[in-house]
Amino acid sequence: MKQVSVEYSVVFLLDKKNEDFPRYLKTIINVFSSRSDTFEVVIIANGTGGFLKKLYKNNYMPNHKTKVFEMSKKTSYAICLKSVLKEIGGKYIFASGAYQQLTVKSFNQILDAVSDESDIISPCRLNRFDPSFYKMQSNLFNAIVRWITGIKMFDLSCNVSVFRREVIEETELYGNMYRFFPVYAARKGFTCKEIMCEHYREHGEPRQAKAGFYHVPIYVNRLIDIFTLYFNTSFSKKPLRFFISIGVFFILTGFIITTFIVAQKLIYEIPIGNRPSLLLSFFFMLLGIQSASVGLLGEIIVFTHGRKKKEFVIEKII
Repeated sequence: MKQVSVEYSVVFLLDKKNEDFPRYLKTIINVFSSRSDTFEVVIIANGTGGFLKKLYKNNYMPNHKTKVFEMSKKTSYAICLKSVLKEIGGKYIFASGAYQQLTVKSFNQILDAVSDESDIISPCRLNRFDPSFYKMQSNLFNAIVRWITGIKMFDLSCNVSVFRREVIEETELYGNMYRFFPVYAARKGFTCKEIMCEHYREHGEPRQAKAGFYHVPIYVNRLIDIFTLYFNTSFSKKPLRFFISIGVFFILTGFIITTFIVAQKLIYEIPIGNRPSLLLSFFFMLLGIQSASVGLLGEIIVFTHGRKKKEFVIEKII
């Protein structure tokens, strides 16, 4: 762990070519400069190193000392953040994307809410300027997450959060799971506080966001992320129960079909040898047995290696 040298590490993930980024960066620097806390600015160019160099070359960037890290190719936010942890020295991490989503007043509200009682400060945008369809799908996404995890978070899509560096160090994240960072941290035992904030009308946001629609693969990835979250939060330590449930469903389905076919044979003397439904019933039962086998294999892996994985954090020793 790097020794803490400043109060805040302000980390930006520049993963899109956003011409409005220098203005947003200047806004955040002004917010922190108006406060008494010490801070450092960190920019992670996630596959956008050439664009960032162009901004510096044309003197578009604010005149403030920053640490810049360039990823050779685009990767997930979780990997980017964890890869620079050893190089930054803030007690708290103020993490943000490339676009401004909150007003200056809201940024100060978030920083004012930082205290020893809260490990994560997560904003919830009110009176959003987004298209109606975008707001509807965002509300549905957050409602599903609340339903499957039981953790009351209402705006996991906001690209700003503030948290202790210990939280990201102790929370296992991979792929696109950074979106659910407050959920994973809360299940780990960290405290999360959601602050009601004013939404800022974004400049330079993606064209799809203006209309409220995204490409089909994005929606597919969201569904996969939700399924992964459900599995990780409910069955990561007991995969056998999950796959057994699926296996029992398929086996029962196959058994019901087989019983129906046999009953027709006994009562109505309908031949069963040339019926596709008989083959379908065997397929379902075989699929059920295979699902249960996968669960058993997962249980063995968890028993062998999962015991080393901590699901808790010692808050303090008295």
